[in-house]
Amino acid sequence: MVTVATIGFSVGALLVGGAGIFFLLHLGDRREARTLREVHPAPIGSWDGGRVAAEARTEYGHAGRQVGPVSGADCTWYHVLLVREPSRRSSDDSHDVLLDITAPGWPAIADASGRIPVDPRALGEPLRSDPAPIETTRVSYRRSAPVRLPAVVPPDIVDGLRQSERLELTEVRLPRGVDVFALGRTTADGLVPAYFTTRTRAEALAARLDDLALSRRLIAGFGLTGLLLAGASVVVLRTLS
Repeated sequence: MVTVATIGFSVGALLVGGAGIFFLLHLGDRREARTLREVHPAPIGSWDGGRVAAEARTEYGHAGRQVGPVSGADCTWYHVLLVREPSRRSSDDSHDVLLDITAPGWPAIADASGRIPVDPRALGEPLRSDPAPIETTRVSYRRSAPVRLPAVVPPDIVDGLRQSERLELTEVRLPRGVDVFALGRTTADGLVPAYFTTRTRAEALAARLDDLALSRRLIAGFGLTGLLLAGASVVVLRTLS
């Protein structure tokens, strides 16, 4: 009986801890919902710095039209990464980065009033870009399962591949002409986005409100269940002691 009560107390404590984690996530969602309520989309040409938002479309940046080195697809920006698994350097590393190339310039967003470059480094962040406007192409290569690789992969890398190793080639790109909602801060270089999604502002706000409602239910459920279970276990342990 003591063992059961001890396990019950431990499970209850874990549930309370889980409620605490959901509470922290809830606070983050509340901040994001407040930001979405406060910052309204405005024409890009009217921006004068600070925190801004727009419902616009993706466009070519100063570097012009780009072509994905892996897919051959037209795009405004791309990032290509080639890794080899497992790592030859250290058992602590899961892979070796053999190739890491990025488009020569930033992409842009535009509306009828103007356009602005967009810092692409945050475009793949899942929390504020979901669903993201980016497209991804992946190619996996093994000696036992060879596939045709694009010219961007140096031949010596393929020739030196061991039987137990695998090459993973990933291209992430931002197509042109995709409708997006962008929210962030302007700098001398362009827009640094906090949100960059194919959702509209209304849809992004609705998604955050749904997250808030779900987190409140999870906090209440985990917290109350954990407290009841831990409290009942403490009573049992005191009775048996």
